[in-house]
Amino acid sequence: MKSDIVSLVRDRLDESYQHDSDNRKDAASDLEFLAGDQWPVEVRREREAAGRPMLTINRLPQFVQQVVNDLKQADLAIKVSPVDDKNDPRMAEIFNGLLRQIQYQSSAKHVYGTAAGHQVACGIGHWRVMTEEPDDGFDQEIRIKAIRHPMSVYWDPAAVEPDRSDAQWCIITQLIPRKAYEEMYPEASADGVEAGKDYGQSSLMWATADDVRVAEYWERIEVQKRLALMANGDVIDVTGMGQEQLVHIPVKRTRTAVSYKVQQRLVSGVAELVPVSEWAGKFIPIVPLIGAEIPLEKRTYRHGLVRFARDPQQLYNFYRTASAESIALAPKAPFMATPTQIGEFKDMWDSANTRNRPYLLYRPDPLVPGGRPMREHPPEMPAAMMQEAQIAADDMKATTGIYDSSLGARSNETSGRAIMARDRQGDTANYHYADNLERSLWHTGRILLDLIPKIYDSERVVRLLGEDESEEVVRINHVTHGVNGIAQMLNNISAARFDVRVSIGRSYATKRQESAESMMAFLQAFPPAAPLIGDLVAKAQDWPGS
Repeated sequence: MKSDIVSLVRDRLDESYQHDSDNRKDAASDLEFLAGDQWPVEVRREREAAGRPMLTINRLPQFVQQVVNDLKQADLAIKVSPVDDKNDPRMAEIFNGLLRQIQYQSSAKHVYGTAAGHQVACGIGHWRVMTEEPDDGFDQEIRIKAIRHPMSVYWDPAAVEPDRSDAQWCIITQLIPRKAYEEMYPEASADGVEAGKDYGQSSLMWATADDVRVAEYWERIEVQKRLALMANGDVIDVTGMGQEQLVHIPVKRTRTAVSYKVQQRLVSGVAELVPVSEWAGKFIPIVPLIGAEIPLEKRTYRHGLVRFARDPQQLYNFYRTASAESIALAPKAPFMATPTQIGEFKDMWDSANTRNRPYLLYRPDPLVPGGRPMREHPPEMPAAMMQEAQIAADDMKATTGIYDSSLGARSNETSGRAIMARDRQGDTANYHYADNLERSLWHTGRILLDLIPKIYDSERVVRLLGEDESEEVVRINHVTHGVNGIAQMLNNISAARFDVRVSIGRSYATKRQESAESMMAFLQAFPPAAPLIGDLVAKAQDWPGS
């Protein structure tokens, strides 16, 4: 007997799958195509039966990696800025250092890079924010983790924001080998888990002979809270306080506000595997990274860089294969000879194409001009097929917006300025990937900013990471008593209020190199400045101890 929550999760998973099934199927095809499976099934079957060649000259990875590696090399910074002038600038430094430390400890640069690879390849990628306890202590830490399979996340169909921040629920599924499932959840038998024919025509299977699907269900629930405006202008949460308690607080007025709580559940097709748990934050800690979306009347069409380059890539494979096949099947350049010329040397002439002979003997024939065998011209290259292959290659560049100069190949540009201009055109054509990455990082910043005061809520020592990768150790939430015996809290994380800022720029190392080059050029133009900025020039160099 399935519980209500299991039935709810199954219904919602099927609803999400049905709503986004076309995009999911296309995305899976994009990934397979990028991996090299580029011949249609019918054509492959026909050619294999006939023993005909099928060349796959995969040119798409260079276009995908050009965009992805640009994003990987960028300096991705999540920062905070004070909401008003009441916040201590030192707290902003602590928050920024903590954000950098969390991302560094999470290897977030690689997490973002993995999601960007999925974003560009198939139109969507994901990462998640988690909390974990170290093996040598009790203080929880915040971490950012990659979601390896982009198709394992199922979103609320009502969510329309690119970062899905308006989603009321989200499901992450995983197929676990049946034996491992039974070891992990010995009390939750998988015998009653079936495909789910009563839950629509979805092709999602809840169980197979070898695997069991486990769903991680996140739900965002609306709650009411009561806010109070203090006499000094501060706003505090007084939810649950009675009127007899509020009379002792200098409250000017109160109001009811809408907030959210987030719950996490883990279910199989027939049972809830672990008790429900309350997430500390108010956002679902799953972040999507969208490639490009085209809103239509009844659905939203989502795609990445590969989608529109598939047809020209298939044409390129076909024409290159046809050219190779045509050349391979063309007759060799034959000799035109008479029986008199060949005569007793027939065995030698029969093996002329298979053995490397230093000479060929013949008998002159007076009826033939010159008296010796004459060779025909070799077959011509299939120029039309080679031209079509070149057109298909150009079509790939046009559909991706990435041309030869962006790929490092020689083009018709000759000056450095022209090359940079064409390279910028390629970056501009695909700037929406960086723009969506910035939006997802901004939502990640909101999740972290909401989560940090709730996880780092006790007195502890934290390590902060500077923009130049310098480290600083700071004690937060430290209670002290002044000369009058009044307790006060230093570096109170929960009292700070900030806005999130995101920037995507060049890496710190690249900016340092550019600064060094610019300063050297400036000194060449104006040598008297050397005594004034010599130390800065040395600091910007890539020397040991600079």
